[in-house]
Amino acid sequence: MSTLPRESAGTGPAVDAARGRVGDPGVVAVVAGVADRAAVLSAFGRALGFPGYYGHNLDALADCLGDLSWLPAGPVEIVLADGPLAAADPGTHAAVLDVLAEAVATTAGTERPLRVTLAGPAT
Repeated sequence: MSTLPRESAGTGPAVDAARGRVGDPGVVAVVAGVADRAAVLSAFGRALGFPGYYGHNLDALADCLGDLSWLPAGPVEIVLADGPLAAADPGTHAAVLDVLAEAVATTAGTERPLRVTLAGPAT
């Protein structure tokens, strides 16, 4: 069971709430519609504009999320619609949630604190 907060009403309400929390110049990134490891890793890279050295694997995801220095200073929130991934690839889903939770802890108190909200009903 993940410790990350969930907005069970879905992606739209989660994004609206995230925008209200982060303000300007905060960053809100949405990752949705992904159901396998390659797709979710690519979606994170696109949503957050990961640097060119991003390796599209879980270790590289952890490295990039733990150091968001290419983004402007300010809060960063990821809204992850995780239902399709949880249904199609539970192992990757669990691993991604672990990486996200670790990144939230790592970036707490920094210039770019990360928050993650899971969107949609729990699976």
